[in-house]
Formats: sequence, C-alpha cells, structure tokens
Amino acid sequence: MPMNMLTVADLQLEYWDEGAGLPIVFIHGVATSGDLWAADLADSAIDSRFIVYNRRGYGRSSGSPRDWHAHAADAVQLIEVLNASPAMLIGYSGGAIIALDVVLRRPDLVSRLILLDPAFNLRRCLTPGLVRTLATVRFLRLLRRERRAAECWLRYVSSYSTGGSAFESKASAARRAQLLANAPGLFADLTSGGGSVDEDRLRDITTPVTIIDGKLSPPFLRRSSQRLKQLLPQARTVTLENSGHWLGLDARAELLELLRAEQGERLRYSSAEPDCRLTDG
Repeated sequence: MPMNMLTVADLQLEYWDEGAGLPIVFIHGVATSGDLWAADLADSAIDSRFIVYNRRGYGRSSGSPRDWHAHAADAVQLIEVLNASPAMLIGYSGGAIIALDVVLRRPDLVSRLILLDPAFNLRRCLTPGLVRTLATVRFLRLLRRERRAAECWLRYVSSYSTGGSAFESKASAARRAQLLANAPGLFADLTSGGGSVDEDRLRDITTPVTIIDGKLSPPFLRRSSQRLKQLLPQARTVTLENSGHWLGLDARAELLELLRAEQGERLRYSSAEPDCRLTDG
C-alpha cells in the first residue's frame, strides 16, 4: 500500500489509504505501527476502503503528545480530512482506548466499533507479570539499554499463556527490526498512563460494538478484555482460541474473516435503513 502524509497545521500523520467502498479506519496499539498492519490486513482493501495510520510518535508522524485524548483528537481529524465517515473503526490493544474515546466524542463518525484484544484502563487490570515487566523496562532504560528494554516489552506482550512468545517464534527478523525501531513510540506510550475513558458512559454507546480477543494473551490483557465486556454488555464478543495478543500473526486468516463478516453486517444494516433524504416536489 502506498504511503501518504496528512499535514494539518503542526500535525503530521503518515497513513495508508487503499481500496474503495465503505471505509475502515484502523488504530494501532503500543509498539506496533500502521505500516505493519497495512501489510497484515491489506486484503481488507479488496472490498472496502482500508485506512491505517501511524499515530504520533511512530514512523514519520509528528512526535508523541504523550496523551491518549490527543491521539483521539488526531483520529477524529484524520477521519474528517479524509472524508472517511462513517467508518468502521478498529482499535487494537492501546488503540482501543483511542477508538472508544472517538466514538464517545463523535459517534457520527463511526458506523461500527471493533476492539481487538483491547488494553483498556490498565491501572485497574494490573497483574504481577505486567508490574514486573514495566519495572524491568524502566530499569533497563535507566541503564540506557533501550534495545533490551524494548525487547523485554515485546517478548512479554506477545507471550502466550502456554509458554513462549510470538516475538521469538513467529516474527521474522525484518518484523522484529521494525518493531524495535518503534521503541520511541513504545516508551512514549508507556509513559502516557494507562488511558482513561469515562467508564460510566460506555453503556450508552449505541454504535454496534464487537470485542475480539486472544485466549492465549498475557493475563493483564485477558483481564482488560473481561472488564470491557462487563462494561459493554451490548457488545458482541469473539475469542480466538489459538491466538495471543499479536492477532495479525497468530490468527490472520481468522481475523480477516471476522472483519469481512463485520463489514457484511454493516452493509446489510446500511441497506436496510430507510432513505430519509429530502427531495424536491
């Protein structure tokens, strides 16, 4: 997919935009980036318009604001400038914080909301493994061992409850290098807090919501998904039994099939809506 650059005032966002039809906008999480997902989910552009971008702090986009609400404002601006509404909005991992913020702010911009293995309000989902990993990352950074710190996070977040990690067993050397190049964005995200969305407002979301999670993900992500399912009882939920957090590697074909099904539901819903446009006469 060819890369484009959105420039509005002092904001720059690197993005990929391919295909035609109803738009899908994808928001990546911590350490991953838009270019990786643009490649992993390129097939989504076959029967839709697929837009994925690098959040600030990643790639050639502007420096990180270290503020999840600012990332949500960026997403709103991207959708509006690219005339991509109403979009099927997909938030992966930490991107779920942003996607939820967008739909709460501007529900008119979102036709469906898909949350992929969401990392949501993590201060309420702490586990011993997460706390140890964050402490280790901070310690390694104090020693100026940035690469080791990034590797520590990537191994942990891609680890399986059954043992091992996708970083070591499934990621190619090129992908590992690309992920490690995202270290500045990763560290900026980790120091931006766990993200705060007004949980009391979530039950009021009327946009159709689907939560897709990985059964083999680290415990803090399993806890995050379960919490979000309780806060969004109206959501459809799907668990990928043989996937960890890196859904695009562990269950790419299954994930693409689910996204196509969601797009099909969106098309059926749109075609069933009555035409309320005013006409002359």
